[in-house]
Amino acid sequence: MTVTASRLGSSPLTVDWTQFAAVPPRGKASPLTIDPEPALQKLRARFDASEVGFYFAPIRNELSQAAESQSLAESLLAQNKFTDCLFLGIGGSALGPISLLSALQEKCTSGMRFHFCENPDSLEWTATLKKINPESTLVCVAAKSGTTFETISQMLLALEWLGKPRWKSHVIAITDPAKGDLREFATQQGLRTLTIVPSIGGRFSIFSPVGLFAAALAGLNLKQFLLGAQQVHEYLERVALEKNPLIQLGSLFIRHFEGRPIHVCMPYSNRLRLIGDWFVQLWGESLGKDGKGFTPIAAVGATDQHSILQLLRDGPDDKITTFITVDQLDAQVKIPKAPLSTTGGAFASFSLLEGHTLHDLLMTEYRAISLVLTRRSRPHLTIQLDRLDERAIGALTYFYSALTALTGTLWGVDPFDQPGVEEGKIYIRDSLNNAKRERNVDVDENSPVARLRRNRD
Repeated sequence: MTVTASRLGSSPLTVDWTQFAAVPPRGKASPLTIDPEPALQKLRARFDASEVGFYFAPIRNELSQAAESQSLAESLLAQNKFTDCLFLGIGGSALGPISLLSALQEKCTSGMRFHFCENPDSLEWTATLKKINPESTLVCVAAKSGTTFETISQMLLALEWLGKPRWKSHVIAITDPAKGDLREFATQQGLRTLTIVPSIGGRFSIFSPVGLFAAALAGLNLKQFLLGAQQVHEYLERVALEKNPLIQLGSLFIRHFEGRPIHVCMPYSNRLRLIGDWFVQLWGESLGKDGKGFTPIAAVGATDQHSILQLLRDGPDDKITTFITVDQLDAQVKIPKAPLSTTGGAFASFSLLEGHTLHDLLMTEYRAISLVLTRRSRPHLTIQLDRLDERAIGALTYFYSALTALTGTLWGVDPFDQPGVEEGKIYIRDSLNNAKRERNVDVDENSPVARLRRNRD
């Protein structure tokens, strides 16, 4: 009998893809165009050679830099100097820490307030600076390449806002160990730095100081976060290929690609809402190449039962939904006994809720919606976390990172490059260079171009 539900070893994750496996692909199934076993062997060789670093990062400090991140965070917190952290980064250099801190905000014990600036948006930047004081704000700049225009522009503004005397004490640069303008600038100015090893790409950088330093600064337990990732890693190391749930899922996603290219990530927890955003970048940027790729959509239950459920049930049958649930919560909010009507009778809908908790209701709604999709033969799967804590989030993010790597490899896609993003950076650089040259020409009023413009005007 084929296994379609599994707890991932000693990790706090259980995956159930029973209904997904039972629904046949629409139309012609997309075949695996490569031989899986040698392809996976090549991926393993990339892991073993540390060409791709996230896989061993939870168990190798030289890759994760967890100890260095923890040490620096502890020394900064011990100063009792900083009340706020202005975190500058974009894409993988922001989504990891944002989703991690959002998911575990009740466990962030340091009292540090975080302000993430991803987009070079003037209104947002101005509004953010109004909330914080340069004297008590730590500025953290995360850019692996050291040349990310969005992040560097905000860093330059932050440096001006801080004033040069504060740079050494108030700025942390998280970047490549040797290359890039940010590394060179930090070295010249004597700024404190943390290293993103070259083998860990931006969208996997939650397992680098990008995610780990922010987590430690917030007071989260890094050991437990890495333990969850380690437990999934250990499971993948010992499970046979033919029984590996991630390989089975990746193969199913590929088989359904032609008919169902849209993937909805729908956690039933507000705290996991931004994990959906993190998934969108990981899934879209890693696999969207060579005419292949899935369109990821982030949703949240039960809220989006009132927005996209109708579409999932009766719209085009082109979607696969992944539910994420939490089995147990530390805080239980019990729904009180309903008041009686003025006639002495009970309000029927009110009384149905009596004796339940809010979490009971949320899980009842999840089960009801999964049944709705099952009865319409709309494919879905569920990832269940035992609890909402550091270990579970470490396991979940590692699970998705490994699933992305395996799915891309089975599909003949390199899940670790980003040619489209790099092409965009080239055009941005060219545009900025052209604008700079035009400004320089305008300054020289006697230049032929300037005289031509004056004559034309």
